[in-house]
Order: sequence, then C-alpha cells, then structure tokens
Amino acid sequence: MSRTRSGSLLVMTLWLVTILSVLAVAIGRYLSLGVKMAGYRLAREQAVTLARGGVYLAMQRLADDPPEAEGQAYDWEGDEWAAFSTRGSMDGDPAVWVIAFPSPGSGSSRFRGRVAIRITDEERKLSLNAATKDQLLAMVGDEGLVQAIIDARDEPDAAEDRPDQHPPYAAKNGPFAVPEELTDLSGMTPQAYDALRASTSPYAGAGTALNINTASAEVLRALGLTESAIQLVTRFREGPDGPQEHAQDGIFTRAGLAIVQRLTDTQGVDLTGTPDGNLLSGPAFGVASQTFLISVEGIIERPLAQARVEAVVRRAPCPEHVPAPCIIAWRES
Repeated sequence: MSRTRSGSLLVMTLWLVTILSVLAVAIGRYLSLGVKMAGYRLAREQAVTLARGGVYLAMQRLADDPPEAEGQAYDWEGDEWAAFSTRGSMDGDPAVWVIAFPSPGSGSSRFRGRVAIRITDEERKLSLNAATKDQLLAMVGDEGLVQAIIDARDEPDAAEDRPDQHPPYAAKNGPFAVPEELTDLSGMTPQAYDALRASTSPYAGAGTALNINTASAEVLRALGLTESAIQLVTRFREGPDGPQEHAQDGIFTRAGLAIVQRLTDTQGVDLTGTPDGNLLSGPAFGVASQTFLISVEGIIERPLAQARVEAVVRRAPCPEHVPAPCIIAWRES
C-alpha cells in the first residue's frame, strides 16, 4: 500500500513539475515578447523624435540662408537650402541631407540611427487653387477632370453634385488644403494625380509668382511658354555641367525684363516683344521663394523603426509674434 501511495505521489509530483515547466516557458515567452514590444515602441518614439528634430534643423537652414550677391534674394537648385552634397547623401541623391547618430568617431553607443532631410521649393509649382482651366488641361489632358477640379474649388452649385453616383459625390466648394483632396474628385486617376502633385501646390497662394530658377519644364509649358523658350531657360539654368551639377548653373537674379535680358546675353536669343518675352518679363515669374516642403525620415537601426514627417513652412508672411520661417502644415506617418 505504501508503495502504491509513493508511486502516486511521484506521478503527481512529475505532473506538477511538468505543468510548472510549461507555465515557466509560457511566462518567459510572454515576458520576452513584452520586452521586444517595449523595445520597438521605444525605437519608434526615437524615430519620430529624430524626424521631428530634422524639420527644425531644416527650418534653421532656411532661416540662415543669406542674401545672395549684391544683396539680392533669389533661390535656385544649387542654393544652400537645396543642395547638401557636402553633408552626405542617400541613394546617391545629393539633395538629401543625411545625419548619422552617433556621429562617426564619437565612440560606441546602443543608440544608432539617422535622419534624412529634403527641402523642396513649393513655389516651383502653380497654385492648385488659382491655376486656370487651360493650365490644368495642359497637365492632365482631361476636360471632365479639369472641370471637376474647378467645380470643387468654386462657389456652391447643386448641379455640380452627384447624389446618384456610387459612392455619392458632393463638390468641396472651397480651396484645396492638401494635395490628397484631389483623390476625392470624380474621374481622378493615379496618372492625373501624380501630374497634378508634381506641378501644382495648394500651399502656393493665388498670385504667387512662379520661381523661374526652380520651375520644371512641365510647369513652364502649362504656364504657356513655347518649347523653344523652355529650352532656352533650361539650357541657361543647367549650364555646361548638366542638370545634376550646380557649379556652373545659370541663375536668374532679378525678375521682370532682367529675365529676358539674361537670356539674350547668355543664349544669344532676344525674346523682347514676343509672347514668350512678354510672359517671362511679366508678373507671373519671380526669382525667390517663400514656401517650402520639408520631408524628413527618421530611422533607428536596431530594432528597425522608421518615421516620416512632412512640414510645409513659409519664410514670410508669418503671423504676428511667430518667428520666420513658420509652419503652415504638418503631417506624420
């Protein structure tokens, strides 16, 4: 009898040890997963902090951009805010400013990451809320879609709504605040959206002069310049070293008739009195910009975590008591 009781106790003990072992493994795995999740959340917050800090670094760079030669203010693709080739690059793109943490040579650290910063000129684009029907048509080539854009930003009109459409559509009847609002329009396609995103900006106000130093050929074409005039402008801006290098770029330093005179002096073609010359020397073009898009990516290497922040900033005008440049839009992802 005692042997049977002893055997039962042994079996129960073995079962108890087995159950405790299983519980210990389960608890260990749970705690390990919790530690990993906490580590990732910490890395994610660090990545977000890096990205946010990168925005303010870029803003400081814009604020420190000095007046150019002869005290003139102008912005171009090789400007201090635009080209960061002396500070590192990502994927071979010299326009991306990459800062590593910790900095090289600063010793070992458990915290390793980097921030990649890009600043682009929003006034190289046409105003999305002020572009004419012809200008929009030159970008997307679809009259129905162009009319939908105009209907979305003009005064309310019940005839513009499509209540029977699936899903129902109602015109915005106000200015576009962000580019993504274009995707709500009836008839919008990915190709048309990409074209509008590249050539228009909701952050450029009505009447904002297009920066002749940074505008793309597509934007110049939509504004009404002929192909021959676009080639003259492009050839002057790129200089003999090509579009990727900026050491020999041509820069328009003054607006108005000075743009036409500059092309005459450097390209040997006088556009004075022509439709192209009248457009280039008119109020549609300027040489300096006030509104910029800052795109920043913060990356933590281990555990891998990434965060992206986009901010639209303006040099002027800013609200009273708000130092320039000021933030007018902010998005995190």
